Amino acid sequence: MRPLAALVLVAAFVVLSVQAARAEPRRWRVGVFLLGALWAAVAGVAAALEDAAGVSDPRYAYLLLVPWFGAAVLGLLLVGFGGQVLRPATRNRAAMASLAAGLAVLAATAVGIPLYLSGTTPATTALAVVLLLPGYPGLALLAYALYCLAYLRRRPRPAPSAVVVLGSGLVDGTVPRLLAHRLDAAVAAWRDERARGHDPLLVPTGGQGADEPMPEGLAMTAYLVAHGVPPECVATEDRATTTDENLLLSREILRARGIDDGHLRVVTSSFHVGRAALLSRRLGIDADVTGAPTAWYFLPSAFLREYVAALTLHPRTTLAGLAAWVAVTAGLASQTMLR
Repeated sequence: MRPLAALVLVAAFVVLSVQAARAEPRRWRVGVFLLGALWAAVAGVAAALEDAAGVSDPRYAYLLLVPWFGAAVLGLLLVGFGGQVLRPATRNRAAMASLAAGLAVLAATAVGIPLYLSGTTPATTALAVVLLLPGYPGLALLAYALYCLAYLRRRPRPAPSAVVVLGSGLVDGTVPRLLAHRLDAAVAAWRDERARGHDPLLVPTGGQGADEPMPEGLAMTAYLVAHGVPPECVATEDRATTTDENLLLSREILRARGIDDGHLRVVTSSFHVGRAALLSRRLGIDADVTGAPTAWYFLPSAFLREYVAALTLHPRTTLAGLAAWVAVTAGLASQTMLR
């Protein structure tokens, strides 16, 4: 890819991402367009360096730099999450599967690129294509991360009809730090709106888990009241067990109170914002999702879980993208073999 062509692609993808974000910011495609811009920029820089050095790579290896980086990040996240198997107290099948998958992704990527570059026989070409398959989930991970970052930078609209706080697990029946951060952020948003002359309802939402002595919604309500929110300003939802139910049952409560106009402000943890926004759009709920602070050491594993869960929202698109990636890598590898 020549530098000028790369520059044109970067500009085109940036324009597409801006237009997509203005039309509907709660879509993964915003991150896909940003990834396209990043990919074109990296390829353009590599091509410019080749021109400066007076060399040309007929194998277009620089096109694999971004997929390789994405696969490496994905592999490291999986290994990091799977590292729990080293601690007997947290050892479980999910952690073991994550560790095995992470090591496989890293190994496949490390071996696949050299095989692609050698590409001397049909068997080598076919094996290289198989080993480069982690590049697609790596690209999807980068696109999702870019979408989340772009969405987190948005300013929420003023005057929501309600501030909905998504629940998380209780610890010994009490509100843990993660959930407290969500509630504190919701109280801050509610007070800001009150200072502007608006009067949104606060809706803490969360049901009772098998290991919890009470519904999360009730514990959240007690926390809100203890921190200065008048009880009449709170409408408790205490049945939801998933994010979908958090949103749908909160909407039912609001409708029962005659609140069916305007948009919602949904508050959750920063790592959960992207998927919660995707779900709110999918459920037809007009909402701005904002994030509460999260401890840095909790982010990698939490973000990985959110990414995997977000993938399940678009199974057909995921499979179509994987098929396209196989076709592209097969084409590139075949070109390499024929040279």
